[in-house]
Amino acid sequence: MGTIIKVEFVVNLVFLLLFYMHMFQLNSYFIKKYARWIKSNSSKVIIRSVSALIPTVLLLINNNITKIIAGVILLLIIFFNIPKKKSKIPLKFTKRVIRMFITISIVVTLICIFFNHCITFGIINVFAFCLCVIAHIINFPIEYTVKSYYINSAKKILKSMPDLMVIGVTGSYGKTSVKNFLVKTLSAKYEVLTTPKNYNTTMGVVKTIREELKPIHQIFVCEMGATKLGDIKEICDLVHPKLGIITSIGPQHLESFKSIDNIIKTKFELYDSVNKNGGITFLNYDNEYLAKQNRPNTKSYGINNENLDYNACNLKSSSRGLSFTMDNVDFKTKLIGKHNIVNITAAIAVANYLDIPLNRLVPRVREINSVEHRLQLIPKGNLNIIDDAYNSNPVSSKAAIDTLSEFEGIKVIVTPGLIELGGESEKYNFEFGEYMADVCDYIFIVNSTVSKFVLNGINSKQFEKDKVFTVNSPQEAVRKVTEMNLNNQITILLENDLPDNYNM
Repeated sequence: MGTIIKVEFVVNLVFLLLFYMHMFQLNSYFIKKYARWIKSNSSKVIIRSVSALIPTVLLLINNNITKIIAGVILLLIIFFNIPKKKSKIPLKFTKRVIRMFITISIVVTLICIFFNHCITFGIINVFAFCLCVIAHIINFPIEYTVKSYYINSAKKILKSMPDLMVIGVTGSYGKTSVKNFLVKTLSAKYEVLTTPKNYNTTMGVVKTIREELKPIHQIFVCEMGATKLGDIKEICDLVHPKLGIITSIGPQHLESFKSIDNIIKTKFELYDSVNKNGGITFLNYDNEYLAKQNRPNTKSYGINNENLDYNACNLKSSSRGLSFTMDNVDFKTKLIGKHNIVNITAAIAVANYLDIPLNRLVPRVREINSVEHRLQLIPKGNLNIIDDAYNSNPVSSKAAIDTLSEFEGIKVIVTPGLIELGGESEKYNFEFGEYMADVCDYIFIVNSTVSKFVLNGINSKQFEKDKVFTVNSPQEAVRKVTEMNLNNQITILLENDLPDNYNM
């Protein structure tokens, strides 16, 4: 019976490690972020640990009946821990993850060799959430060496292309949209490579350079993300950008940045690098924090301000698209969301600065497609879905609701609220609730740690309670809307979607 129980503990440990390794990966292998995740999801961690502790304690009694009971309980626990839910971002079995699993296997094997008892196997299961961190610490010299090798390899490739123009794009929000729009405008004249999807970390940029950068490329558009001071500087020290765009400053990732001042310092690491390289940085002057920055070697862009270097005016926004004028040249796009005019203006400004005439950019702007999960309009008969499910923030969420207000018929929002706002979470989610109550006909709140703050904001507006629903997923909300049989045009805004490390 002892051998069977050991096997059961090993099987359960595998499932536990798959879960915890996934969470560690989603938290970017940062011990502090992973520790915060454990703290905010303590109930899930405790359930898994206590469930392994129960059969372990039973084994201390050391008789056949308790061993049988422990074995049965372990079977139930294994069934509970089998991965059942399809993740939005599944665990990626990268070489790093495989190395960590190997290290964990060696550590666990050595412990079990020296302490070959069922209780030892049980204790390891109880503390499974620690094993990823232990492997991470043990592997640090290896990972540092591997990282250095890949970075140096990318540097050699960049050094072999001295004429390559590198454009850095960063901001609290809007950077991915601006990056994609920029590729569309610049490709009117140049061969352009950009970091794909959300490859906006140092190693994401390194991977792009090593696998995709070719001698034919004239411009490399590099999105730069950050969660702490120094992140953007690290990327800049690798790619040495000659042009930069800072799209926005706002309360994004306040949980890790702690203050707006730290966010400003981090985003302006791009400016510091570009300035050092003798280049120009484009600043969005529609953003209150950027408009206050009086720095040399910058170009300003925005809307309805003739004092800017690049100004969009005559703005028109509807559910059918956007139009605006720059220097007497008219632009149209099928994108929705008035704030996208600012993002497109940034892409036009940089392209024009690099000698592409505005008239030549008109058809390019017309061809721009929405970025996936960022105010992406998905028509379905009399039902429109606005997919704005990418991680949201106080500014973009209000802009999304403004966009929803431009649609005719019944307006519905589905949201879990705004996350990663640290100590400001209650304030911003209360305001978010107030804002949606002024526009929406029906509100669906997806269960989350901040949903109560959103509901407080909604209730403060005396919104009809029978039109507010709490659901467990966006899919459940959409299904409920379709079941209502509302005889009208319906538009559903999916605003923000909890990442796996917030809802698993």
